[in-house]
Amino acid sequence: MLSQRSTPVKMTQEAANKLPRWSLLALLTLFALCGFWATGLWTLRDALSFGTAMSMLDGSFSSWLMPVIADAPVTDAGPMTGWLTASLIAISRWTDLMGDIAATRFAACLLFALTTAALWYGTWHLARRPEAQPIAFAFGGEACPRDYGRVVADSAVLLFVSTFGILTRQHEALPDTALLTMGALVFYGLTFGLRRPLLGAFIAGVASGAAIVSTTLFAGCWLLVFALVTIQLLRGFKVHRRQRLMLACVGALVGFLPWPLLSFLLYPQEASVWFGEWLSAQLSHFSFAGIDTYLWFAKNALWYLCPIWPFVIWAIYAWRHQIRQTHILLPFGALLAGIPAVIFSSFQAYDTVFLVFLPTLAVLAAFGLVTIRRGYENILDWFSLNIFTLGTVVLWAYWFAWLTNFAPKMAASLQRLAPGTTPVFDGGFTLALISSLIWLIFIGWRLTHRPVVIWRGPWLSAAGITAFSATLIGLYHTAIDLNRSYVPVVKAVAAELKVKGLTPEDCVAGIGFNHGLQALFKHYTDLQVLTREGSHRCRFEIVRSRGDHNGFSRPHTDETFTVNQP
Repeated sequence: MLSQRSTPVKMTQEAANKLPRWSLLALLTLFALCGFWATGLWTLRDALSFGTAMSMLDGSFSSWLMPVIADAPVTDAGPMTGWLTASLIAISRWTDLMGDIAATRFAACLLFALTTAALWYGTWHLARRPEAQPIAFAFGGEACPRDYGRVVADSAVLLFVSTFGILTRQHEALPDTALLTMGALVFYGLTFGLRRPLLGAFIAGVASGAAIVSTTLFAGCWLLVFALVTIQLLRGFKVHRRQRLMLACVGALVGFLPWPLLSFLLYPQEASVWFGEWLSAQLSHFSFAGIDTYLWFAKNALWYLCPIWPFVIWAIYAWRHQIRQTHILLPFGALLAGIPAVIFSSFQAYDTVFLVFLPTLAVLAAFGLVTIRRGYENILDWFSLNIFTLGTVVLWAYWFAWLTNFAPKMAASLQRLAPGTTPVFDGGFTLALISSLIWLIFIGWRLTHRPVVIWRGPWLSAAGITAFSATLIGLYHTAIDLNRSYVPVVKAVAAELKVKGLTPEDCVAGIGFNHGLQALFKHYTDLQVLTREGSHRCRFEIVRSRGDHNGFSRPHTDETFTVNQP
């Protein structure tokens, strides 16, 4: 008697043929290494992460446990990202392999590698479950469980990489990036717990606790609650449920407690002050997000979650009769559990609120992709070919206009964004050229073949966004440095201070400053800008304002820095 599985998936063994491991690893490596050509600190959040690491290297061991930039404790997030970045900077200095900023980018690469590995293996565990398998054909030929699990996991990782929203943060070693990693590790721990109940629950708990050390108390609590609720409610976790719940809580303590315990043991007085401010800052995060967050997402959700959101919607519809099965309910439950986190995430930047959704959305999208009906399965292929080819052609067209002035209006638009810059033929140009040529090869392959493998659409989408990203950063990294970098402004302000008579004994107060700006002035000019008690006694002050054109500003921004002597 044939056993007919209750599943919407119909997949042949040919459609589940293996994606070569070297090609997947090469694509992920190229995507991660694109950020190495960003030689400057383009955002204040990037500057804060870099400044935290540098303060650890320049200070004593207490600064590793309780980081401080200038006179201000860094309490918005835990120090784990700083530990990773500072360690890599120290290793790079010792081995002379790369510069300090390049080491920071490499820290982001390591976080990306951990995120994608956790996502792949977590999806693999779900897709291998019996209820997730495709329908058994009457005469055989359906995909075997191993190949089916692998193709779903490959598709989930490729869809994750191809999401437009991932480009906004993945090349920066930030607490936000670490939060993405910890969320993926919690997901992996829960799925691994389907095979190894106790160890999987412990891994999920440790990742939740580590989220407090790497990001915020709110994020860690939310991830732990999600793990506990999942263990309690899903039928797949009914074996050893009490032990799982206990080990998840123990794991959270193991992931979090060593940091404050070591701090209070070694530096009790300093720790009481620092952690008092940290706790106050963390408790302020437990409040409603602003309306601007929801307005931002309403305006940007389509591109931010593109191209996976249609497949997520389809997955929920296609698997609606199996919604209580573990392989669908677990990622769908993570999506639902994230809604309260968004509502009460007052501390988050607009896009950060929704960043942690991307791994589970990619999993749902992969399960939706494998159920697409014949005739619609090429939608993602042609979307990727058209969008990313057009985008790459536009990038090269503007670069040629910039180089030759053949199209004056196009060249003038670049000059307005980055005055005085010219194209350079360096390693970035080589990266852009090779990436674009490889993308052309993929276009030719797809136009001349009719592959039936399921991973072809996600592969083309991930390869397209990687080629576009590599071309953008490779061709325009000097222009972006000038447009986005604070270095010219910071150095101009420091020179103005010297003209006005700044001496090494003087202190400088910063009005409207944050940690990121303090880190920039410290790194590029060795100037300690004070923002807390005692700053009112300084002989000089730097005022950061908006709309005032009498000071120093970056190209095409209303952010101005003025030097005063109060």
